[in-house]
Amino acid sequence: MAMPIDLVLIRHGQSESNVMQRTLHADENAVVPPEFLERHDTRMRLSTEGRQQARKTGKYLEQEFPDGFDKYYVSPLARTLETAGYLGLSGDWSIDDRWRERDWGEFMLLNDVEKLKQYPNSFRLFKQAKWYWGPPGGESLSTNVRLRFEDILDTLHREQNGNCVIAVTHGETIWVARFVLERLTPEEWMLQEKDPTLTIANTVVVHYSRRNPETGEIDDHLRWRRVVCPWDESLSWNEGKWTEITHKNYSDTEIIEMAEQHETLLSE
Repeated sequence: MAMPIDLVLIRHGQSESNVMQRTLHADENAVVPPEFLERHDTRMRLSTEGRQQARKTGKYLEQEFPDGFDKYYVSPLARTLETAGYLGLSGDWSIDDRWRERDWGEFMLLNDVEKLKQYPNSFRLFKQAKWYWGPPGGESLSTNVRLRFEDILDTLHREQNGNCVIAVTHGETIWVARFVLERLTPEEWMLQEKDPTLTIANTVVVHYSRRNPETGEIDDHLRWRRVVCPWDESLSWNEGKWTEITHKNYSDTEIIEMAEQHETLLSE
């Protein structure tokens, strides 16, 4: 069985937690308010701006997909449920826990100063290689979230061949989807994740398609991708244009060159 013809991934709108995290990053001495510590991340609501973002993205989706979608998925977290509802697509939504956010464990409750103080080794590993790292009590992207997404792909192969599918999910889940669907290497993933021009903004639309945007022909794989931010064009990638996904194999020389990007620590 083949994949859906169109797979559309939407990050949730700006949440109250997003606002608080930005405050913590901007001020290393900032303290998390008690009400945030008492509420689990899964129950964080959208901000007023987040609801506006969802409405604008919904209008864009209505224009781009006038026939709607064959399957509607949404993560069970409050901010994704709220986003899906405010898109206003009149969807028949399936709440699927596999689309949930990565579990940040105890790091969710700490600012960077507290993380470094309480978990110096874990914080060091996070800075060294975010793709492989898992927070204390939480999930790694390379193993935990990736396995969830690959299980989703198995379902899409079995049940959504040739369909148009939408999923309202989370930023890091979309980054894992990119790793798998675009066959990125871990090094490519870590470089791109740090690139400010490749930010997955709130309610951004990440659209994968098997349909050639120039000829209309259907490929066997999700070969084209575009990333559009309906509420701020400057946050779209490549001006919202389609990009063809190329899957590369490497020669002996190329893989040696990849290894040699890292300095040798021993002289012998």
